Amino acid sequence: MRLNKAETMGMYEKWLKVVDLKNSVLCAGIDPAPFEMGRGEKGLKKGTVKRDWALTYLEAVAPFCGAVKPNLQYWKDPGDAETLEEIYQASKDMDILVIEDSKIADIGPTNDAGIYYTAYRADGVTFSPFAGNIGEACKSASAHGIGIIPMCLMSNPEYLSEKNKLVAVEGSNNEYRDKDLVTLKKGIWVRQYLHLAHQAAVLGADGVVVGAPSDQNHITMKDLQGIGYYLRSDMLILAPGIGAQGGEADALFAAFGSSRVIINVGRSLMLPEGSGSTPEDQAETAKWFCNLLNSSRNETCRGG
Repeated sequence: MRLNKAETMGMYEKWLKVVDLKNSVLCAGIDPAPFEMGRGEKGLKKGTVKRDWALTYLEAVAPFCGAVKPNLQYWKDPGDAETLEEIYQASKDMDILVIEDSKIADIGPTNDAGIYYTAYRADGVTFSPFAGNIGEACKSASAHGIGIIPMCLMSNPEYLSEKNKLVAVEGSNNEYRDKDLVTLKKGIWVRQYLHLAHQAAVLGADGVVVGAPSDQNHITMKDLQGIGYYLRSDMLILAPGIGAQGGEADALFAAFGSSRVIINVGRSLMLPEGSGSTPEDQAETAKWFCNLLNSSRNETCRGG
């Protein structure tokens, strides 16, 4: 069974269909650092043609992936826009969802322009809620027929202070659990990451970006469960941080379920043996991650 390209459905339904079709929740990051960036073994070899590398990489990992996520910060060379079009079309031909990682963050009309153009080529787009206009962006995404995934909880150490910032609760407090509220002299507050999860849910987002917890970062199971309380049951969780960053997929499946989580793997999948990684290396690694994640998902389903 192949995906029906003409069929109209939301991003959640698309993802569940892909998971059923490909038996995979793995998302392949496509974030190649050119040799000139100086990343050494964490980047491409000198003389590598990025377009050729990307299309070969995509073909290698496609049998084991349900989605791809190109980060636009790595696609700003002359001609990269055309290469992305090829990547997106090839992905759709191989029944892979495309999530454009552009982290749109601006005022309404500018966001709408970014969403408008992205909707021609991708199934979903990431959004940074810095301007506080999640609802406006969700309306734009709905109007243009594309899924939108706001940032919610990042795993980098600098985000800890952002995570715990207090946001004033306006009007009724019934929308939040009592244990999530912080009462101060000047009012009632809730931590920012819970506020973002709640806003994404009530304003119509298709999912949220939540980093994978690990012993090396600040994200805890309690954080994941708190976010999960506020999300709708039809929302996806795009989770970076598995692989080189050491994130734990088991906790994500335990908190959000076995099929809603899109596990993104970047450098560990693109360059499993360093800059000299071959398509065979990439395919073998993608298969390994796919099997590992499926094993974890099955354990979650059994309550293990």
